[in-house]
Amino acid sequence: MSENKGNPNVLVISAHALDFVWRCGGTIAKYSNAGSNVRIINLTLGERGESGDLWNGIENATEEQVKEIRTDEANKASEILGAELKIMDMGDHPLITDKENIIDLVKELREFQPEIILTHFTGDPLNPDHPEAAKLFYKALRAAQVPGVEPDTKILGPVKTFMFEPDQPEFCGFNPDAFIDITDVMEIKEKAMTVSESQKYMFDNYSRRAAYRGYIASRVSGNKEIKNAEAFKRFAPYTGQFFS
Repeated sequence: MSENKGNPNVLVISAHALDFVWRCGGTIAKYSNAGSNVRIINLTLGERGESGDLWNGIENATEEQVKEIRTDEANKASEILGAELKIMDMGDHPLITDKENIIDLVKELREFQPEIILTHFTGDPLNPDHPEAAKLFYKALRAAQVPGVEPDTKILGPVKTFMFEPDQPEFCGFNPDAFIDITDVMEIKEKAMTVSESQKYMFDNYSRRAAYRGYIASRVSGNKEIKNAEAFKRFAPYTGQFFS
């Protein structure tokens, strides 16, 4: 459990360098500002398939050069959001994982002991790296919660998992059932989004998305103060003594 009573440890599993910024940057800032420990794990830097502006804009660009820029972007963005960042550098497009990657992620889960985990939706035909990241995470989550895997480490207890919104949800069958009001931290998210030189076009996309999701969240909740929100899909159904 988190050392901060009432402030859960939050882990974000991001396939590429800045996926976490676009999809849940506001939520990261909300939890960080509230006193939670937030850790982001970048499985890759997106150096091959998500850095088109760099490949097109730098003469004779190299993969190492692109990775260096993406690392800098991810570090700057996570710092703005108030989160710790770890880069696992598994390589993207395609992201292909194996047993060693699963065990590495198991160790991360057990070391950090998150209570809330945010990750990719399980379907995305437009970018197979995203569901592959989700697939890797759920394999690691299962393994982290059974005692026979890495028995010298503390097993992971129950966690609440939420899958964040894909870039083009209409192609992915994504129907959110949870919204986080990020109105009060939208400026922080926008600041984090502006560090990207490799995916500048995403700024407008997710600024508009936040406003649209804010409209939906406001309608659903009746709270007219909600102007910006981020959308998520629960992995497991809600369980409690009463509806919440």
